[in-house]
Amino acid sequence: MRLSDHIIKRCRLVLAAIFILMLTGCGRVPDGEYAASVTLTGGSGKAYIESPCSVTVSGKEITADIVWSSRNYDFMMVDGVKYEPVNTEGNSEFVIPIVLGKEMAVSADTTAMSKPHLIDYTLKFEILENGKEEGQSQDAESAMAGEQSGSSEPSETSKQVLDLEETDADILKFISEKLGIGYVSTDEMQYATGFKIYRLEDGFDLIAVCDGRYYLVIPEGASISGLPDFGEGIVSLSPIGDSDTQLVAITQPLDSIYLAASAVMCQFDAIGAVDALTLSGIERDGWYVESAVDAMDSGSLLYGGKYSAPDYEMMLEKDVDLAVESTMILHSPKVIEKLEKLEIPTFIDWSSYEDSILGRLEWIKVYGLLTGKEKEAKEAFLQQQDMMEKVDAHSLDGKTVAIFSVNTRHQITTKKGNDYLVKMVEAAGGTYLLPKGLTDEDTRSQVTISVEAFYDYAKDADILIYNGVIEDPPKTLDDLAAMDGTFADYGAVKAGQVYVTTGSMYQLASRSGTIAESIYEVLSGKKEETEYIYKLK
Repeated sequence: MRLSDHIIKRCRLVLAAIFILMLTGCGRVPDGEYAASVTLTGGSGKAYIESPCSVTVSGKEITADIVWSSRNYDFMMVDGVKYEPVNTEGNSEFVIPIVLGKEMAVSADTTAMSKPHLIDYTLKFEILENGKEEGQSQDAESAMAGEQSGSSEPSETSKQVLDLEETDADILKFISEKLGIGYVSTDEMQYATGFKIYRLEDGFDLIAVCDGRYYLVIPEGASISGLPDFGEGIVSLSPIGDSDTQLVAITQPLDSIYLAASAVMCQFDAIGAVDALTLSGIERDGWYVESAVDAMDSGSLLYGGKYSAPDYEMMLEKDVDLAVESTMILHSPKVIEKLEKLEIPTFIDWSSYEDSILGRLEWIKVYGLLTGKEKEAKEAFLQQQDMMEKVDAHSLDGKTVAIFSVNTRHQITTKKGNDYLVKMVEAAGGTYLLPKGLTDEDTRSQVTISVEAFYDYAKDADILIYNGVIEDPPKTLDDLAAMDGTFADYGAVKAGQVYVTTGSMYQLASRSGTIAESIYEVLSGKKEETEYIYKLK
């Protein structure tokens, strides 16, 4: 090493040390957003908070955006002040004031038991060494349709969809030359951009996913020669050639699946494949999908531990042959490593990152392939596609719509334009209104604003939709007006055009066409109530 290089390296180390000291309390932290680790103690030991989390510093105020491991926390207490969730689906998310580098006492109220319980916890936040986040966006509702990922899914830079065709040819060549399995054809996806399906000889299939993982689906009774670690039920994650691309072997039939990606349950339900599931990463009360609840009640589907702490002994006992995970698992790489050692392949679902509603729905074809239900998957997709296409969106004449709820701090929680529910409203013909100055690029899927700010842009909206998932909705228009005196002045309130959504749609992406149609029917005045939305009177 040259002397100048040595000096530069030393200077960097000194500057890094100064920065870390400053972040941990020896000086005021500069304004900005940071990534911080979260340590939680207290309670039963079963709960946890996603780490790292996002910390915002503004003057003397430091706040953290935290996501719990459960959706059952309805409020938190910090220094005697009550804080409500900032999200309306997924695991409970709060923005709370914090101190850095010191233990702080908080309380959180859980409704998971027979009666609500206020439980005491201790939190400690530490700024990570890499300090300031660069463009990291934590989407608090990226999985509107029930995804438990919450705001801790990968950042924008880490979830960019790859150009699958750049490396697919090399993988297909590798499979042909090393395994003796030739390429036959490629399935054409109509909407989805996050995966491709390649048909191979002798009934083999290859699923290419946008994260660079390739899944070789081995038909029942088939064998592979060419690689010693490709046997029945064996997973290989060895790099292919000189690249970092990895190939995972999945052997059919799949009749004992651990499902941790809650947004995928509706896909299994739609194709009649719930009986292929033996373990759930979600407890019984976390499901809206009726067949999942029934399976857990009957004992055919058991709780097998959350995604980040699965019950490995139960997995072995149940002879699990596949783990289906959301992208949350990318924050727990040791779990994937453990599953590999147990020879349990892991499939990571990226459907919630599709730009279109039908793109998300089209992932049903993946699960149809894996479970031998391709005919059922095709029929279910076409049915919902047909319903979406039949929605006469133009008949709403582009009516403007604002979505909101009111928390106990008398603030408005609303959504940004690329939210799943917003897309549903737009599919039904509505024109969604954003708060002034807000764009899809500069905020998460939900944002909390003042009543005055909401009034400023939504008072003339043709339609108001109250998001009634966590915040108790008003029972009547008069109840809404009583929440704040300004609501009586809204055009939609005067015209009786206020609606309330229900929680049942959030795990039902497989019914996207049904949901869009029902929203359209209500907003267009053809109906006053459906399973997913109803009119406030």
